[in-house]
Parts: sequence; C-alpha cells; structure tokens
Amino acid sequence: MVLAVQLVSNLIVTDHKPDVFRMPMPPQEYTKGPVPWLDKLVVGCLSGLRHWDGEYFLHIANNLYTYENTLAFYPLYPTIVRYLAMACQSLYVPLSLQSLTLLVAVVLNVWLFCEAANLLYQLTQRIFNDLNKSWNAALIFCFNPASIFFTATYSESSFAYASFFLMLECVRPNQQFNYLRIFASLTACILCRSNGLITLGFPLYFFVRHILLTTNAKRCQQIVKMSLSLLMPLVILHAYYFYIYRLFCLPSVKVNHPKHVKDYASERNYLLAGQGPEASPWCQYTLPFPYNYVQSNYWDVGFLRYYQWKQVPNFLLALPMLFFMHLHCCEYLWVLAIKHLPQAVSWRELLKTHKAIPFVLHGAFLTIVCALFVHVQVSTRLLASATPIFYWFAADHMPKSLAQLKLRTKAGALFVWCTTYCAFGTVLFCNNYPWT
Repeated sequence: MVLAVQLVSNLIVTDHKPDVFRMPMPPQEYTKGPVPWLDKLVVGCLSGLRHWDGEYFLHIANNLYTYENTLAFYPLYPTIVRYLAMACQSLYVPLSLQSLTLLVAVVLNVWLFCEAANLLYQLTQRIFNDLNKSWNAALIFCFNPASIFFTATYSESSFAYASFFLMLECVRPNQQFNYLRIFASLTACILCRSNGLITLGFPLYFFVRHILLTTNAKRCQQIVKMSLSLLMPLVILHAYYFYIYRLFCLPSVKVNHPKHVKDYASERNYLLAGQGPEASPWCQYTLPFPYNYVQSNYWDVGFLRYYQWKQVPNFLLALPMLFFMHLHCCEYLWVLAIKHLPQAVSWRELLKTHKAIPFVLHGAFLTIVCALFVHVQVSTRLLASATPIFYWFAADHMPKSLAQLKLRTKAGALFVWCTTYCAFGTVLFCNNYPWT
C-alpha cells in the first residue's frame, strides 16, 4: 500500500525542495546502465522513498563515509545495501549502481518489514500466550504511524528485525539460549542504530533471570558463553569506530574522493575524510567517538535544545506517540508497584510471571530520551521500530475482530491515528515535505 500511495502522490504532487543534503551524483554517463529506460523506471517509481535521511544512507551505500556529517548514520544497513547492489551488478543486472542501490534498499526494507512483523507475532505469543493479542500487535505493526520509514531507504526495518530477533532469542522456552544467534542479533542492533547499544540489556537481564531461577551444573560454561556473546559485539563496534577514526583523524591517511563528491563538499562546506585530526575536534577527545559530536554540531541535538517556540508543530506531531507511551508505561509500572509487588509471594515468582518488565523499562527509557534529548519529531519512528510495547499496549485496546471496531472507542481512535499518519506521512515524505 505504501509503495502504491508514494507512486501516485509522487506523480500528482509537486516535490518540495528544502535546502538539505542530497546525494551527489556522478556525471550522467556513469549513472546509466546497459538499459537506460530501466534506470528511469526504477528512479521514477521509487524516488519518493529516498528523501531526507534516506539520502545519507544511499550516499554511504554508494560512496561509504566521505563527509563528517554522515557519521551520524550507523553502517549495517547501507553496507548490506552496498554489497547486495554490487553482487547484483556482478550478475549483470542491467541497471546502474545508483539505481541498483535504490532498488535493493527498498526491496530489502520491504522484506525485513514483513519478517519483523512475523517476529513480533512470535515474540508476543511467547510472552503472553494470547493469539488474539499477538495477531493484533502484528496487524498494528503493519499499519503503524511511521509506516513510510519502514519502506523508505531508512534503517527502521533492519533495526526492528534485529531487535525483535534478539528479544525473541532471549525468551526461548526454558531459557535455552542460542549464544551464536544472540551474538549475531546483538551485533546487528549495535551496528544498525545508536540506540541499539541498550538492547544489550535484554540478554543480560534474561540470562541473570535464568541464573537466579534455575540450578545448573554447567553454569560457569554458560556464563563464559554469554559473556563472549555480549562482549564480541562491542569489540566489533569499536572496530568500526577505529575505521572511522582512521579515516578522519590519522594524518597519514589520504582518501581519493571522486570529483562530484569533492565538488559537493565545497558547495556545502562539508568536511571530507582524509583531512587529518586538526579538521575534526572529536579526534582530540580522550575517547574519540564521533557520534555525539556530529549530532550536536550538525543537528544541534542535546538536552532540551529542541524546546523552542518554533518547534511547537514538531512537538504536536510527536505528541500522540509520546503521550501514549508515557501513559501506558506509567500505568503498567504503577500497577506493578501497587498491586503485584505486595501480592508476590517471592521475588522469584515476580520474575517468573512478569516477563514484560524489561520491555516496559526499555520503552519508558526510550520515551524519556525522545522527549528530552532528540529532535522530537523522530519519536514516532524511533519508538515504532525499537520497542514492541507500543504494539502490545495498542493491542490491548483492540476488539477480538475488526468487524467489532467502532470509531468512538479507544480502538477507533488508535485506528484513526495509525491510518492518518500512515497515509499523510507517505504523501508528505515522498514529496520531500517534513514528517516524523
């Protein structure tokens, strides 16, 4: 549906042209594949899905990390897109590399989105053992308020897939951990998004829970395996940081950039890789991690920095998601503290019966971060891709069948919110207008 709406809206609505980053393109002779009309068809059908941050991801997929401001975007999704496109090109797919990266990026996201919906269904069923709730949670995910970002060239689909996969592995029956899968999915989370680092809490929590609730002769072996599963993704993350440090901070490293990349850097006053440590202040930090510096310097991200009168429209745009999450997280934790904690026979019983506690704490933390630190309009897509509790709380309001849905109910309000944001978001985003 999103693909159809973006195609129609792209044809009938004139694109807005904001002064934002656009991926610099090589000379025209390098952007034509063996069959030029196929390139035009791909670009014509999918160009509405590449706007805003999607331009950065496509630029990284085509050129890797050439500008300092691209360091705000983590490498997993664009790297996969890059090498899948190159593989297709080696198989003589008759498209230019630029068209292939766009096509691969969209197709990959659509596939991962479908897989993430399936994982969410399995995760919900494993936590609650409720088929109706599991179905409704997956259904709401498919029409969530940030749907356009799960199809566009963003990392939302890949992050949702990796996160739900990791969470599902953590709640396996009898806590029979597959350490290799935990390692792989945690690595994917950490390399996909900056907030992927806090997903490390899920395997840590459920492993400690397992240790406390069971007795096992092979406990030392389990601790070693889980420790390696948690530490190795951090080693890989720091290998990525070293790669970035080498590109931007080591004076001996010189990078040969294509002419169109250098021309765009001159036009926009961007800092290119290979300029040495003097050009990048973060190179002088004790821990030279670029992410916080880039977010602060290029996007003015920081504590309460977005609290300005001119940002009121963006706060209104994020209000439904932030209000929904704050309300339901507080309600859950209040009931847990007032009702379930006093009634619990022991802390062991509490750990056994309330598997959703770490998910709610994770979602509540992300909601607070969205409200106080980030560009608030991204709250909808950030929370929709990072935590399953939005879908669990929403599913609690849904009737047993869609035939029983009434607009003048909480379920009806939820339906209107999701469908409105899904439709309007697709039209606005695909024509380069600001959205969440």
